[in-house]
Amino acid sequence: MRRLSLLERKNLWALFLFSLVFLSLQTSVFADDIDEVRDLLKEGYYVPLSEKVLNKATIDEIFEELDPYTVYFTKEEFEELIKEIDMNYVGIGIIGEEHEDGVKVVHLFESGAAIHTDLQLDDIIIEVNGTSLKGKTIVEAQKLLVGEPGTKAHLKVYRPSTKKTFTIDVIRKETEIAPTVESAWLGGDIGYLRLNSFNKESVSELKKAMKSVGQVKGWIFDIRDNGGGYLDAAQDVAGLFPGVEIALIVRGQDLGTKLVLANKQNPQLTKPIIMLVNSDSASASEILAGAVQDEGAARLYGQTTYGKGLAQAVFELSSGNYVKMTVAEFFTPRGNVIEGVGIIPDVETEIGEELAIAHRDLLLMEEDFVELSGEKFQKKVPRNVSIGIRLDGIFSVQALGEKISLIELGGKNVAIDVVPTAFDQFMIKPKNLLDANSRYLLMIDSGAQDYVIEFETSDKIEKEEKEVNFADIKIGDFFAGPAIVLHNEGLLKGIGQNQFGPYAGVTREQAAVFFARILDLHTDEVEDPGFKDVQPGSYYYSSVAAVKKLGIMQGKSKDRFGTGDVLTRGEMAALLVRAFQLENVKNGNGGEAVLPFVDVKKSAFYNDILKIYQAGLASGTTKTTFSPEKTVTRGEFVTFLYRTIVKEKGGTEFAVLSVE
Repeated sequence: MRRLSLLERKNLWALFLFSLVFLSLQTSVFADDIDEVRDLLKEGYYVPLSEKVLNKATIDEIFEELDPYTVYFTKEEFEELIKEIDMNYVGIGIIGEEHEDGVKVVHLFESGAAIHTDLQLDDIIIEVNGTSLKGKTIVEAQKLLVGEPGTKAHLKVYRPSTKKTFTIDVIRKETEIAPTVESAWLGGDIGYLRLNSFNKESVSELKKAMKSVGQVKGWIFDIRDNGGGYLDAAQDVAGLFPGVEIALIVRGQDLGTKLVLANKQNPQLTKPIIMLVNSDSASASEILAGAVQDEGAARLYGQTTYGKGLAQAVFELSSGNYVKMTVAEFFTPRGNVIEGVGIIPDVETEIGEELAIAHRDLLLMEEDFVELSGEKFQKKVPRNVSIGIRLDGIFSVQALGEKISLIELGGKNVAIDVVPTAFDQFMIKPKNLLDANSRYLLMIDSGAQDYVIEFETSDKIEKEEKEVNFADIKIGDFFAGPAIVLHNEGLLKGIGQNQFGPYAGVTREQAAVFFARILDLHTDEVEDPGFKDVQPGSYYYSSVAAVKKLGIMQGKSKDRFGTGDVLTRGEMAALLVRAFQLENVKNGNGGEAVLPFVDVKKSAFYNDILKIYQAGLASGTTKTTFSPEKTVTRGEFVTFLYRTIVKEKGGTEFAVLSVE
């Protein structure tokens, strides 16, 4: 037996912190091992053992008196244990379950060899290299399926779906059971990190993931179902959390009581941080959870953890077998017991709700949101939900879209369309179907106050009414909302055959009709406008007369209105100023706003463009050009009109009108 000094034993136990137990494996106990095992237990077991226990006749009898984590196993079984901690193994790359005829394939690993063959889920592996699997346990079958990298597993497979039997050759390879670290950027700039095991790569993989996710407003650190691993890895990971200096307290028969420090890392996570735990968070996971909770570095969400507060060291026997022996009990930095108790979370949640609730709470943590509730939100909504709101002060659909976020809790931002349905009302719709039976948060910045609506989807998809009455307009077009509203208000007609013609130019007579309708001008018994190209009986005759009388539009000459001529964007600006009597608005310093458009200084319509820009009505053809001489399209025309009307009407209080 290779004897270890006390110092060596202290160093060795610090390397291992297992929650994995191999009691189900078939081991071969060497008779000569018992004396060595007795010596180890007498010197190093975490509590003194009586002579009655130590003098039991067999190792199995001795171990029956000890804790469940002190285990005797072979070299091969020890190697499998290390592979599980490192989240990999060498084999064909499947998860199987026992079947009366062999092993049923229930999962194919992405990094495994089998996924690149014809093997499928629900196939039954009935032979491996000529050895039948019929009647074998999953442990016995696994020994045949695993092997050295590059070796061949010749499989005989039965496929129930086709009732055919065939053979497949699979070359064994190292397979990652699960990545050590998983990461994601969640909606609302929240970072997500999931640690699946505490191994030698954990802290370096976490740092890579932190860098990949980037700057965030908060972090969710997930150690649900993490059964533990190496103690020094737990010390390293604890060092990622600001303010955590002590990782744990340990106490053992030979070790006495000592503090174990966290290994401070650079960079560290930034607050706020929420850590997710559950009943399968064990051992090293509980060390980390206890440390961050005691030091206030993170809040814990989920369920009480497993309750494994015992640390093990592994000792090699002269026979080549191993003993994994409990050498210490560990406690949180404040001395709280973990063994048999676990770590109680700060916020207890239902199983499966941990991530969604943590995500929601982080999103709402720093802002003063008014959370809307009531009858509209108590029931599940369809996957194609529409949410109607009334909102003051927003007349740009694009601007409003920037103030609204729809976030799948535990997921990403959801793309939405914001569609005006009236001058002060909007419909919010996801661009694609929402996931079924999922939770969502709608966040709305109304200007004066921020609002949130939380809802859950069903698996239903409701039949939708047609929102756009013109075949050449689709939701998402910048002019779609204005066209829908103006049409709904009876102020807009198409050009025939269910067409709006959004990219066609606007003629002067069409503009006259638009303004007459929108301003509700009296068009009965009007004076003849005196234009030769505007004849009585034409659809635009009375509208031209009305806008001429009010000085909104004049003729191209004394006797010619310019029927058929298209308007330019500069002329459109002038019409808006006259029709709605827009004035210059001073900036915060008392001066006039500076136009960002470089192509308007010499334009005859400079002052008009300045006024509509000051009023927030103008958008250029680019960030720096207005294109005053360019023909204004019907889509642009209705958008300018819509914005101006909304501004003129003023606003009403925010309200949620419908969730359906």
